[in-house]
Amino acid sequence: MLIIIAAMIASILSILVVKPFDKGGGKDDTPPETIQQPEPN
Repeated sequence: MLIIIAAMIASILSILVVKPFDKGGGKDDTPPETIQQPEPN
């Protein structure tokens, strides 16, 4: 049970941490253009 609860908390925290970085800090590291088209055909 503890492992399942820990996994759920980790997933929620990761989502909350990743979202603001995609909007704000993500611009400096990886712009959305490279994410949408990482490999041009």
